Amino acid sequence: ARRALRPSLRRLSSPRPLSLVEELTELRRDGGKPLAAEALGDRDSMLFPEMKAVTLDGVEVSLPSFFEKRVTLVAISMRQIGATKLASWISPMAVRACSSSRSKNHTKIVQLIIAENPLVHLVQSWVLSNLRRLETDPLLQQTTILRIGDSTDQRMTLGMCNRLVGYVFLVDHCGRVRFRASGEATDDELSLLFDQTVDLVAGREKATKRR
Repeated sequence: ARRALRPSLRRLSSPRPLSLVEELTELRRDGGKPLAAEALGDRDSMLFPEMKAVTLDGVEVSLPSFFEKRVTLVAISMRQIGATKLASWISPMAVRACSSSRSKNHTKIVQLIIAENPLVHLVQSWVLSNLRRLETDPLLQQTTILRIGDSTDQRMTLGMCNRLVGYVFLVDHCGRVRFRASGEATDDELSLLFDQTVDLVAGREKATKRR
């Protein structure tokens, strides 16, 4: 069953890309949280869209297979203004993941940076080098990857209409999105995320034992 902290603003109409003016208007109107925090049941879940990205070492990876069938928190940003809010999700999740070997074995944290301007390909090495310098906290247990190129289809599938906002998705071991939210995390939203993570880890354990 779906559990939401407030009605989703995106469920009223089909997602569509927004102009910069619309993005700024929405940012002010919704307080930087256009996508409601909600846990998704089996019926309401969706497959995480396929896409290519590169690790900070320049190795090409495919999503969602890169998640290694773990319960994965995927934090996505397209602009720095959105990226700054993602630490409020990543840091608490990392603390929980490091709290036990069970959590470490079944969970993963991936920060995905999307650069839709194809010209970024020309300076990819420089961008990856800068990102490596910024990744200084080994305690976060996170992996940062970069996607360059048009991602409109993938963004619309996930409901990521506003490029100025940071988004988080919890993906289960089958590659399905089972939690989604946007902006800076609140205590209630983190509780919802943690509860869903516990349920999904238990499901992954059962699936692993059956093999």
